[in-house]
Amino acid sequence: MAFIEESLQEPRRTGTWLDEKDVVEKRKVKDNVVVKATVAELIPVVDTTGTEAFEMRDGTYLDMVQLTSKDIYSLNEEEKDHDVFSLAYLLQAYTHPLKVVPLNTPLSLERQKISIERQIRQNQTPAYLPFLLKKKQELEYLEEHRTNRDYLLFFYADDERTLRERKTHLYKLLRRSNPMRELTLDQKVHVLYQLNNPNTKPQLNT
Repeated sequence: MAFIEESLQEPRRTGTWLDEKDVVEKRKVKDNVVVKATVAELIPVVDTTGTEAFEMRDGTYLDMVQLTSKDIYSLNEEEKDHDVFSLAYLLQAYTHPLKVVPLNTPLSLERQKISIERQIRQNQTPAYLPFLLKKKQELEYLEEHRTNRDYLLFFYADDERTLRERKTHLYKLLRRSNPMRELTLDQKVHVLYQLNNPNTKPQLNT
């Protein structure tokens, strides 16, 4: 009888044993991830200078030039040795930060194609037309299947004056083996764009 009395006094349980409506799940709070709003906040270059160089985010300065490439297979042994010694001396004499950036760039033959198309429109001799059309096809084929290898030299400094001095020093070190070619500001911007967008065509040869 005591057992019956205790069971009668126990409150009746409502719902089912699998009811989880009163269970509060503790959610894991993830760390806030800061997403950059623009590409300008990601790339290290923040501005250009009056000398057509670039100011970096860390306060240093960057400039670039194009190296004049050559056909090494057509050189004799003496010329090859001279170039090797010149580049080795460059690495010994120039102890500051330096970066050689090779770029495979598609050919941009828009000017040549525009010229051929103008000649086709102005042509008044039917015998010349097949040659002009063939020339246009050759340009389109080269633009689609041919790429150039360009070599760029990136160098850095803490201020603009030092950057100009280092450029002069590099010119002297490379003038006999691989002369440096000055780039315009637009070409430098195209190079930076190419490094972040590999499918573009930097205008190095314009």
